[in-house]
Amino acid sequence: MTFLMIVLGVVVAGSAVAVGALLGPVTRRMTADVKTLAPDQRAEAVTATRTMLMQVGSLVTVALSLAGLVGTFYFSSQTVSLETQKQFQARYDKALKDLRSSDSSARVQGLYELEDIAHEAPSFAWKVTLSIAAYLQDRARGQATPRPHLTVEAALTVLGRRDRKSDRGPVSTGPVAADGVTLRATDLSGTDLRGIDFTDATLPQASFTNADLRTAHFKNAVLPQARFTGADLRTADFTGADLRQADFTGAQLDGTTFRKAHLEGALGLPTLDRKTPPTRK
Repeated sequence: MTFLMIVLGVVVAGSAVAVGALLGPVTRRMTADVKTLAPDQRAEAVTATRTMLMQVGSLVTVALSLAGLVGTFYFSSQTVSLETQKQFQARYDKALKDLRSSDSSARVQGLYELEDIAHEAPSFAWKVTLSIAAYLQDRARGQATPRPHLTVEAALTVLGRRDRKSDRGPVSTGPVAADGVTLRATDLSGTDLRGIDFTDATLPQASFTNADLRTAHFKNAVLPQARFTGADLRTADFTGADLRQADFTGAQLDGTTFRKAHLEGALGLPTLDRKTPPTRK
């Protein structure tokens, strides 16, 4: 408000000075050569000059007013933007505090609050992604928290729904314990999930395209129609997993274990694509 008053004061003062100069010194200078005219002709010339200068002055005043309005709008928008950033930062700090809570519901709330912040303020999106990845890495290091599956499930859900255009580098979760989680159609494409434990997890239609899943555990996991195209699955363990109609096209499978896995209709497994029902005669 103070800035606006200053701008308006400058515009008014500038306009007044300009008008005074135009009606006084400038008019006299421009009509100095009409002193030889008759009085009535001289008055007419001065009036015409002043009229022209007033028109010019009006244009100058309008220009100054527009400049003042533009400056005011810019300053106001910058002030609003700064205030908005502060509000998002406060929400972000509060969400991180919730992640450190001993209450699992507070941690889940903090994770979904971070997701909301990333959607509402794209400038925070990458910072949010790194914070969630760091949270999962803490779980990978064995940090004891009550009901860890709830928060791990929420963290992987949020990570899978992130806007990947905001990613500025690789995203790594570490070998987090995600056994028994349920994630439906979650997209973890391109994520570094090395060593993750999805034992007994339910992951129908999950996407792990181009993900790093070396040494990952999928024992007895439910993965129908999951996509592992281009993924690095070296030494991953799918013992007893349900992989019906899963797609492994282009995946790296050196040392991958599929013992007792259900592979009916799975793609990209040239040595294992024989798991089709026998034809009845």
